[in-house]
Amino acid sequence: MTKTTVAIIGGGISGLSAAHALHKRQVPYLLLEAGRSLGGVIRTETRDGFLLEGGPDSMLAQKPEGLALCRELGLGDRLVPTNPDLRSVYVLHQRKLHPLPEGMMLAIPTKILPFARSGLFSWPGKLRMGLDLVIPGGNGRGDESIASFLRRRFGQEAVERLGEPLLAGIHAGCG
Repeated sequence: MTKTTVAIIGGGISGLSAAHALHKRQVPYLLLEAGRSLGGVIRTETRDGFLLEGGPDSMLAQKPEGLALCRELGLGDRLVPTNPDLRSVYVLHQRKLHPLPEGMMLAIPTKILPFARSGLFSWPGKLRMGLDLVIPGGNGRGDESIASFLRRRFGQEAVERLGEPLLAGIHAGCG
């Protein structure tokens, strides 16, 4: 019987990556997963003839480790690069999909006209976001969550209509 030296709690992408790294180094491990399947929030389902992907749907190509791992696992030929000419981001608000205004950099509007025309934000919300131009920088308290930053700089509407839908699922950074 081999001696287990490492216990991995959770069979999501991080747990599976840890197991893969330990396996390559021939370190015994025990992978524990409470759910019915491995993969965490990653899901692929077919419903009514449509292929639905759940969970993470992208990775930063600037981080070569992720690309290298995909190639090592034999998934390199399944990677689909983003076409910047066709890339669109939509946010669901009040049961309607709203395109993210042109010029949004992360959650910060950089072009006034597309932002002003957007139906994603109310006029009071747009005016509150515009106050960022006169609000002094920094909070002086050290680390700050994304939600706190967006709320302080752009108001609660920016947290609800940008931060939560765009960042919470990707980075679990709002709250």
